Amino acid sequence: MSHYRRYLPLLALLPLASCEHAGASNSAAAPARQYIVGIDISASRTTYQLAEERQMIDELIGRMAPGDRIVLIETYQAGLDSAGQWQDSIPAQRVPGTLTGKDRRNVEHFRLVASQIASTFFDLTGTRKIMSTDLFRTLHQAADYARAANGRRTTVLLLSDMLQSTSEVNMEQPGGIPAAAWTDGRKAEGRLPDLRNVCVFVVGADPTTRTGARVRAFWEHYFQATGATFKPENYRNMVADAAEIGCE
Repeated sequence: MSHYRRYLPLLALLPLASCEHAGASNSAAAPARQYIVGIDISASRTTYQLAEERQMIDELIGRMAPGDRIVLIETYQAGLDSAGQWQDSIPAQRVPGTLTGKDRRNVEHFRLVASQIASTFFDLTGTRKIMSTDLFRTLHQAADYARAANGRRTTVLLLSDMLQSTSEVNMEQPGGIPAAAWTDGRKAEGRLPDLRNVCVFVVGADPTTRTGARVRAFWEHYFQATGATFKPENYRNMVADAAEIGCE
């Protein structure tokens, strides 16, 4: 079920601020940012994890400034054609380097709307349990959004245990984690997302077990093959402060 249907009534009650300003930036010294957030609500995630990540998104939204954009994507499920998605941005400053009263109102309005929309992505009431996760397809969608960054510095934030679970690759089964050659083969075939100039940050994975470490090794090689900027320390089980999210 797409989240579009679930938050359309909310959007009707909240007049949206102006959405997209191409090439927006806060100032010459501080390029605007784009956060593309993949949200995994599959059956392998715990209620506690989802609650932590919901709070973290609120903190991330609270750090956003004029010119910044956020994209929320519910991770794709195997065999489905669409997933819940939403995007919006804060209008750029009217006078670069000067925060006016209008700019402040734009920021406040955006944070209110974005927070309420984000909550719908974690609301499982009346929604059937999601039993599969297609992270590969989600990353292809994120790459499409990254190409439309309009000069913003882009971070893809994956809130997931990083267990791909489709008929092609099911990391939840014994022997289900592909070798490096699998990724190399898809790169040669042009089947990987283009994540050049994109920072990738993972929250929700557990690399402390033997299987978890192998999953992490797979994704490290995968992200390297996509051209993404990815650091081992950006593969986390949790984040205490949203300010840590990024590759700086």
